[in-house]
Amino acid sequence: MRSRSSITLHFRAEAYDHPSGYVDAGTVMSWLDKVGYAAAATWAGSNVQATYIGNMKFGHPVPVDTQITAQARLIYTENTQVHVQGRLTLPEVLDDDGEPTVATWVVMVYEAVDAKGHPKQVKPWEPRTEAGHKRREVAKARSIEHARGEDALGQVSFPDPAETTAEVVLLCFIAHAAQVTPGFRLQGGTLMSWLDEAAFVCASRWAGKPAVAVFAGGVQFYHGVYVGDVVEIEARIVHTTERSMYLVVRAWSGKPEQRDLRPVAQSIAIMVVAEEGKAEPVPSWHPATEAEKQLQHRTIELVSMRNKNVYEWSTVEVP
Repeated sequence: MRSRSSITLHFRAEAYDHPSGYVDAGTVMSWLDKVGYAAAATWAGSNVQATYIGNMKFGHPVPVDTQITAQARLIYTENTQVHVQGRLTLPEVLDDDGEPTVATWVVMVYEAVDAKGHPKQVKPWEPRTEAGHKRREVAKARSIEHARGEDALGQVSFPDPAETTAEVVLLCFIAHAAQVTPGFRLQGGTLMSWLDEAAFVCASRWAGKPAVAVFAGGVQFYHGVYVGDVVEIEARIVHTTERSMYLVVRAWSGKPEQRDLRPVAQSIAIMVVAEEGKAEPVPSWHPATEAEKQLQHRTIELVSMRNKNVYEWSTVEVP
C-alpha cells in the first residue's frame, strides 16, 4: 500500500476555553503540529520528532465555536528528515472568492526515529505533479538557507534580567504523560503553546493590555523534553515599533532535582495590542547596552530572513 503524503484533521475550539472569542496562537500552533506530526509519522512509518517549525503569520483570527480544518502535506524528504507544509483553514468563514479563509500556513521539519529514539532513514518522497516538484525544489533551497541563518541568536549574549530595562518573564511548567508522543517525548505543539503563553504574559505586561501574536518566527528544537521534566521558559522584549513588540522566547528543561537545565527550544514572536481589529500604539523600548543592541539587531535580521523563507500554500491540488 502506498504511504499517504497528505493528512487532514478537524478541530473545534469551545468558547469556555477562550473567553476572548478567538483561539490563541499557542492552540493554533499545537493543531498544526498535530497534523504535521501525523503526516510525517505516516510517511516515515515510525515515530518522528519536531526539529523546526517555520514562520507563522496569523492572517485571520480563528473564532471559537466554528469548524477548523488543518491540512498537511509532504514537500521534501532528506535522509532522516521529513519536511511538511501545513495550513489552517476556516470552512465556515469564506473569503471574497467564496473559498474557506486561510488563517495561517507553515513549514514543519520532523526527524524520524526508531523504537530506541535513534534517527532513522526515511524513504524518499517523489512528487507526482509539476506543482509538487516545484514545492520540493523550493523546500530544498529554503532548508539550506535555514541552516545558514539559525545560529544568529546563538552568537549573542542575553543580558541578565536584573540588568536590563526590557520586560522579562519566566514561567515554569511540568511535562505530564498526557502531553507526550509515543516516544515519551513532549509534543512539539505543547511546548509551542507554552512559548506562546510566555510571550503573551511578557508583551501584555509591557503594554499594560492583553496582547495577541501576529507572527511566530521559527521554533527551533534542540533537545527533547520527557515526562516529569521541568520546563522553564523565558520571554523578553528585544525590540518595539510604534505598534508591535518583538520578543525572543527561550526554553530549558531537566529533572526537578536538577539546577542546571539544558536549552530545548527558542523562537521569536511579534505581539500587538489589538482593539477592534486594529493594532494600538505600544510603549517604546530602546536598547541601552551593546549586548541589547546586538540582540535587537540579530532578532530583526532573523525575522527578515525568515520572512523571505515563507511561501504560501499553492492552490494546486495536493499530489
